[in-house]
Parts: sequence; structure tokens; C-alpha cells
Amino acid sequence: MGIEISGVSKSFGKFVALNNVHLNIQAGELIALLGPSGSGKTTLLRIIAGLESADAGEIRLFNEDTMNKKVKDRMVGFVFQHYALFRHMTVFDNIAFGLRVRPRRTRPAKTEIRDKVFSLLRLVQLEHFSDHYPAQLSGGQRQRIALARALAVEPKVLLLDEPFGALDAKVRKELRRWLRRLHDEIHVTTVFVTHDQEEALEVADRLVIMNNGGIEQIGTPEDVYHNPVNPFVFNFLGDVNLFRCRMENGVPQIIGHGSEATDSTMSVVPEASQVYVRPHLFDVSLLPNGSTRIKGTIMHINPAGPTVKLELVSEWNERIDVNITQEKYQSLKLNTNMTVFLKPIQMHSFREP
Repeated sequence: MGIEISGVSKSFGKFVALNNVHLNIQAGELIALLGPSGSGKTTLLRIIAGLESADAGEIRLFNEDTMNKKVKDRMVGFVFQHYALFRHMTVFDNIAFGLRVRPRRTRPAKTEIRDKVFSLLRLVQLEHFSDHYPAQLSGGQRQRIALARALAVEPKVLLLDEPFGALDAKVRKELRRWLRRLHDEIHVTTVFVTHDQEEALEVADRLVIMNNGGIEQIGTPEDVYHNPVNPFVFNFLGDVNLFRCRMENGVPQIIGHGSEATDSTMSVVPEASQVYVRPHLFDVSLLPNGSTRIKGTIMHINPAGPTVKLELVSEWNERIDVNITQEKYQSLKLNTNMTVFLKPIQMHSFREP
């Protein structure tokens, strides 16, 4: 086992940052801690690193209890959101820093340090920038140097705290793909904190969804996206429409929030009285056809991008977000103020506790 987290709790005054957290991370895994601000993900990362102390619980790194170990003895590499590079040092010196400050008996020879630094520069594809200073690099390049510096000390665990948060969207996308390829090459056990759902879904082997100091769900990106365990996870992992429903002959039928069942075959079921539908999981037509059709008026159309985003108002005066393909948009010849009919392709419901 790479990292074993058992019953870890942490409070800051009256604020409970972590509440009895349990998590096992396999050696060589890339795990994403995902959640809203204040969910506890960064606090957990800092406790693993030794930058914060837990109030209770235990953390073991590769079967060693680390709770009483100093940061430098944990063999952990940490990459911050804002790089934390030494501005007065060259790229070479930044990467070599962790090796040069080791005690004399464990410090590598100068030739070994040089070979190690250039090996890492090749790994992060910046071998021609060794004599540059951080101010001469782009944000994406600086973050890759920060990662190389963390890897220089050959950590058993690599911790990344919102590493791409300060970068623009295009650079973020390029770097997260690069990080996934890099991890597949070096296989260091990695914990990656982010609040960006798309980032976590693309990069991680498994996601740990956190909220209010606890873990809501752990699973592969495919599992947590398609099989969320509760409404929080479903809402957090992408856009969603929420509808009230009733059961008609065992089949959920969407109704407005002000509607009531008027037929003996229909009843609002408390344990499944709401359903969730992703914006891309609607069939859109100009005429009603079959059951579970929702009548709506198009209020806004955004045709930019690979899909067309529609904003509608339902017959119950509720907003509905719908995404359709460009081909569907063109074939239906949609315009604002048009009336259309929606049929959910897939609905998700949760039993109330």
C-alpha cells in the first residue's frame, strides 16, 4: 500500500476541516482529491506532507507511520499552485536545490547532481532552459520546473495542490495531459488536489469526492460520473437539471414543482420524488411524441463550440439547460422563442435517507 489514511480529523478552532477520514491509495496510483472550497482536500494533502498536524488518526506511507516524522524525513515532493520557485536562481539551480542542501554524507557528487538535473529537464521537455531564470519562463514552463524540482529528491509520494490553478484554460489542458503521460512513465504515487471536475476526470486513476470534511465517494472517473452515490456527487460532477417526478405504472414521469397527481395510477413517491437529467441527455423535437415529454420555450441559444447550448423555460416556468449536436440544431432550425418538446434519454434518482 502506498498511502494509508485512518481516522484523520482536523479542526481549526470551531471549523471542522476533516472528520474521521479513511482512504487507501495504492503504490503508483494517481489520485485526485476533488471538492468545493472548504471541503478539506488541501488540509488532507498538507497533513500527508507534514505541513499540518492532525488532531487524530494515522497516516502511513509505504507501511511506515509518519505522524511523528519531520517533513524532510517523509520522502514527499510537494508542488504548489504558484510554483514557489526561487526567483534569484536559474532553472538548473532550482531543480538542484533539494539535492545540494542534503547533509554531506547523503549529498550526491556535483557530477551526479548535474546528470540528475539534466535528466529531469529532458523529462519535463525543458532541457534548453537550464540557464534561464523563472521570470523568463511562461507559467506552464515554471510549473514544469516546479514539478522537476519536486522529483529531484526521488520522493516516494508526489503531492500537487491545484498545480494548474494559476494558468489559463488552454495551458491547463495541455499540462494536465502532459502530467498524465509523465505519470504513466515514472509511476510515482501521486495525490492531486483540484476543484476542476474536467481536470480530475481526465487525469486521475481514481477520484476522491470530498465535502464538508468527509469523503462522499471514491471510484474511477467512469464510475463516479455514471454511478454517483448521492445528489451532491451528481451535482458536483457537471451540469444537471432537477425535476420533480411521480410514478405512473412503475415509470417515473416528470412534473412541475407545482403539479399534483390527479389520477389513481399516479402518485408522488417520497423516496424517488426528484430526478436528475444531464443537459446532453435529452431528445429534442418540434412535436410531442410519446410520454415523458416536457414542453419548453427556447430563451437563449449559444451555438459556439462542438455542441449547441440551449436555455429553455418549461411550461412550469422552470429553467432547463439542454445540449444538442450541431447537426441536430441545423436540422431542427431552432430559434429563440420557439416551442420544443424534450424527452429525457436517461434519468437518475436517489432514494431519500
